[in-house]
Amino acid sequence: MFSDFLTGTNWLLILSLIFGSAALAVLGDSLGSKYGKKRISLFGLRPKRTSQLITALTGAFTAVGILSVMSVFSQDVRTALFGMKLLRQQMYDLQFQLNRSEENTAEMRASLAEASANLELTGFELDAMKNDKLILEQEKEELEASLKIMREESEQLKHDLKAMKSESIALSANVLLAQGAFEPGLTHEEVIEGLNALKQQVRLNVLSIISNHSFTRLRDIPINFDPEVEASLINELESSDIRQYVRALSGENYTLGENLKISVSLQNGPSVITYRDGEPVYRKFFMNDREASKTTPEEILHVFLRELRNKVINDGILPDPATNNVGTLDGETFFETIEKLSDISTPVIISAIASGDIYTEGPVVIDIIFEE
Repeated sequence: MFSDFLTGTNWLLILSLIFGSAALAVLGDSLGSKYGKKRISLFGLRPKRTSQLITALTGAFTAVGILSVMSVFSQDVRTALFGMKLLRQQMYDLQFQLNRSEENTAEMRASLAEASANLELTGFELDAMKNDKLILEQEKEELEASLKIMREESEQLKHDLKAMKSESIALSANVLLAQGAFEPGLTHEEVIEGLNALKQQVRLNVLSIISNHSFTRLRDIPINFDPEVEASLINELESSDIRQYVRALSGENYTLGENLKISVSLQNGPSVITYRDGEPVYRKFFMNDREASKTTPEEILHVFLRELRNKVINDGILPDPATNNVGTLDGETFFETIEKLSDISTPVIISAIASGDIYTEGPVVIDIIFEE
């Protein structure tokens, strides 16, 4: 540390000041003595006082010279002499800024501590939310399982209720009870005779349907036809110049055990030939590769009959409103057709051929043939 003091000190400036001050002191003393001996008076002073004034001025010049030299060669001296007040003000400002910085630092530390506490609290809340989410998901799964069970039970109840209702219903609404065709040019008596025959067929079918549901043989059931509709229908059939069909449909659902009183509605419209006798109604090609497709003859025939029904309905044949059927294939014919199809092991074309003229009201009566 002493070596740093020796090397860091401006010895040249110090020595210059020492020797310069000594020289000025000697010079002042010499001038004072010289002017004192000569008894010189300045400003009306006595020679002794003049000598003292010269010595004092020399000392003052020495101090001014020292300060001037030090100011020239040292920034610190200049600052100490001329900028101390400014330096002190800057120190006050810096101290004030330091205090402000310390206060801000303290506030930031407090904010940081609060943020850390909030972060920890948020972490706890996040963990709690995750736990709540897991609980809610578990409850959701349990509710979904319960809902699925309730839906299954509801479907089963609906199925059972529907079965009970269907078992208790003696006659459903919109069941086709009978139908007939009326050619143009019929007389009043012929129209009434045809309608009476239709009514008789309705009565027989109603008795048969309700007897099958009730397992009792009924002799008679009241059946009502709207007289106004019937009268209007008679007039229309008498004056018609085209063939018309008349259909009798059940009015509503009738339940067993009631005092049954059946209401029947009559509908009519133009009856035209849709397919003529011997005309192909529908044809479809089947690969009939039962080993590859694992399709049975029964399945092939069911597909063909379903597509046949859709085809004839699109062509204008009226289906049964209750069953959407357009005709029936008796059981004997159905199984004979399956046996014929089972004997064929090559690709086959199945054709439905009209067995007689088929009109708008149906039914669709066909013969099924196979072409290998």
